[in-house]
Amino acid sequence: MKINIGSENPVKVKAVKNAFGKYFKKVVVQGKKTDSEARDQPLNLLEILNGAKSRAEKNFIDCQYSIGIESGIMSFPCDSGYMEITVAAIFDGTNFFLGTSPLFEYPKKAVQLLLQERDDVTTAFAKLFGKEKDLGRKQGAVGELTKGKIDRTKFTELAVMMALTKIVSKEFFE
Repeated sequence: MKINIGSENPVKVKAVKNAFGKYFKKVVVQGKKTDSEARDQPLNLLEILNGAKSRAEKNFIDCQYSIGIESGIMSFPCDSGYMEITVAAIFDGTNFFLGTSPLFEYPKKAVQLLLQERDDVTTAFAKLFGKEKDLGRKQGAVGELTKGKIDRTKFTELAVMMALTKIVSKEFFE
């Protein structure tokens, strides 16, 4: 089974391989750099969803499925006012199959850096944690905030698995 993903980020590619590999035997995942048409830091669920769908649709070329994965923050009634979510959009050439990750709250300082100082996520969390500048290609903010118990690969894999439910359990959706 060939799957195209609208990203070359190794975390996203591995998450797709892991999720599809739980259900299908021979999985080949090809990453391709793709513009999502969303801003660098999507700030609401609709922007995140549209970015994931755009990446998936643009990459449906010579494959069984293409997938777009987009992360961002959305308004939520919590202390900081924002939670992060990842949306996975699987496309079969006709239909989209959607799933999301769990949500986690962004620290107030990170929200301030994103919204007021207009930092990107990588820069904001590098300032917040005083660590590496490339969290998005490694354990991610979720890895830092969970003390390594859930890294960005697992977080993204969960979103892909939720999108796969409508494919692997299609009899319940007909």
